[in-house]
Amino acid sequence: MHLPSTPVLILLLTPFALWAVLFILAEYGRVTLKPLVPWLLAACWILWGTSAIANISDRRWKGALSVVYSGISLVLGWLKSRYFFEDTGKPAYSLRSLLTVPQPTYVMVRDVAASSSWYSEKFGLRKLAEQARPDGVALQFDQAADPVILIPKDPAGFRRAPIFFTRKIRKVRSRLIESGVSVSPVQKDRQGTSFFEIQDTEGNTLEVSEQP
Repeated sequence: MHLPSTPVLILLLTPFALWAVLFILAEYGRVTLKPLVPWLLAACWILWGTSAIANISDRRWKGALSVVYSGISLVLGWLKSRYFFEDTGKPAYSLRSLLTVPQPTYVMVRDVAASSSWYSEKFGLRKLAEQARPDGVALQFDQAADPVILIPKDPAGFRRAPIFFTRKIRKVRSRLIESGVSVSPVQKDRQGTSFFEIQDTEGNTLEVSEQP
């Protein structure tokens, strides 16, 4: 079996060594690695261009460059994922496995900051590190979920009650009661779908409905 030469082997192992060092620094050294994101992004573009040139010119090291590019891309993806939320630690309490936000959901509130803390505490929603609206706060259960977006209340505006879905409606209701949330009894709509209502910290009505 023909092993790669020492320089090529070092090149191949570089992304994995980089990830190991960054992981140790982040987990045990409590070092903030977010400033590295633009540098790694630039490195990915450079490696992508170099790899493309190597493929066109059929260089011997084109395979090694492709592997390094893939490795650095994985490290970049890991960093972006780590700093997707403002707080890198996972919440101690979360309804993520029980509730679904079906679409980007807007809730109008008077105090965005106080309401953000309430939704984080009672639902386990997490504040995004980068906010699209300067006057609002977006929260999500995870990276794949749709956001709950808290925006300043507009006296002239109207939005229907936000709806969350669940397959375990009684368990969700019980968990919310345990955390001190004001909830209504379980009811049925005209289609026979079970639901109950919640009052948030400002008295806004939210609905939790059985998954269709």
